[in-house]
Amino acid sequence: MAAKKTQIAVSELQIGMFVADLDRPWHQTPFPIQGFYIRSADDIRALQSFCRSVYIDRPLTRTEYEKMENSGKEELLFRLGSLSSGKSVEEHRLTLPPIKIRRPAKYERQSTLKHEVKEAEKLTHRVNQSLDRVFANVCLGQAPDIVETEEVAALMVESVIRNPDAMLWLSRVRRRDEYAYSHSVAASIWGLVFGRQLGLSRSYLKDLATGLLLSQVGKAKMPQELLQSAKFLDAAQYQRYKGYVEMSMAILKSDPTISPRVVSVVEYHRERHNGSGFPHGVTGDKIPLLAKIAGLVDHYQEMLEPRAGAEAMTSLQAVTALYHSRNIEFQEDLVEKFIQCVGIYPTGATVELSNREVGVVIQHNMERKLWPTVMVLLDEDKAPLRTAKVVDLMAFNIKQGNEDNYLHITHSLPSGAYGIDASRFQVTGANSRWSLRHFMG
Repeated sequence: MAAKKTQIAVSELQIGMFVADLDRPWHQTPFPIQGFYIRSADDIRALQSFCRSVYIDRPLTRTEYEKMENSGKEELLFRLGSLSSGKSVEEHRLTLPPIKIRRPAKYERQSTLKHEVKEAEKLTHRVNQSLDRVFANVCLGQAPDIVETEEVAALMVESVIRNPDAMLWLSRVRRRDEYAYSHSVAASIWGLVFGRQLGLSRSYLKDLATGLLLSQVGKAKMPQELLQSAKFLDAAQYQRYKGYVEMSMAILKSDPTISPRVVSVVEYHRERHNGSGFPHGVTGDKIPLLAKIAGLVDHYQEMLEPRAGAEAMTSLQAVTALYHSRNIEFQEDLVEKFIQCVGIYPTGATVELSNREVGVVIQHNMERKLWPTVMVLLDEDKAPLRTAKVVDLMAFNIKQGNEDNYLHITHSLPSGAYGIDASRFQVTGANSRWSLRHFMG
């Protein structure tokens, strides 16, 4: 009989300990569902990227562990790879030459945030309606209208090209109850913002957005109890869950007019750089570029807004986790370019300022990523402001002249911290006024 599990902080972990459980659902991490030995300092750093504490158990005998390991190799959860193989994290890294975009497009902002949010809000409503029809048709056993999805994806491309912050803002604050819908829309917008930064052409951006919008469609055929559970998935359950990609593929292949690039996004978006993904387990350069982008933004969105019951990461924690996954889950230069694109405080992130006020990031300053524009909602005592204020940190700090008077972000907060519901607000410029009723449920 195994001894009772003991909870300890990840800072107390030592090589040789056996990790039996985590402080978050296993399926949000890369670690083996049957537990694992800590064999190196890299394993400890990997745990620190995902967890605050873990549960350690009596060390299994080598025979017990190897038996458990061999029986579960194909059921290991996706993220950093098969840590139970006896290799450290470093030994699972795969290095490839940096990705180069041939003749990258250069896009300039063509619309103010105030104007583009109004346009994007109408478009977001149309995107949601389109996905509603896609999922409804699939549930009825009918072929989805791919043409309509491609049309809204093309409109999303133009909106993000005009101003990348507008749709990001709406995707972070205009949540739908149906997780698969909101996840697909948010991931597609992250993908467009990142693709825009990389200089992808409009046609590639459209196919990327379409693929991400349709990437979850197979889940319409899966049992809801399997999708909605944020708890531990056993080997059999996880194997069934992975089947959603193949279900999505079967649905899309019923339409011969769909772009092969869209199909490849859906097919490969859950593959991982070191071969630890599914359904094919391919590595590195065998994963198409658009699918690499899709996989990265899909994973990022999952960390920021997981299913109900799972703990969301702050934007800083999510970026840190991505950084530690370089050349493991995702290609190194792609990760670094994504972090440069969105920053550690992306649009929609809840943050606390150095004066202890709390607000939500509404727009980036491209010259100074750490000084975005913030809509301040709570005062230093965390009480709602009677009139919210929009502060451009870069403009504010330039006016101060003295670094001692600079206003900066001290740390990011989980979505919904202090009861903030950003969906109650609209971005209408620096002189926006909001009554106290916006803070009342």
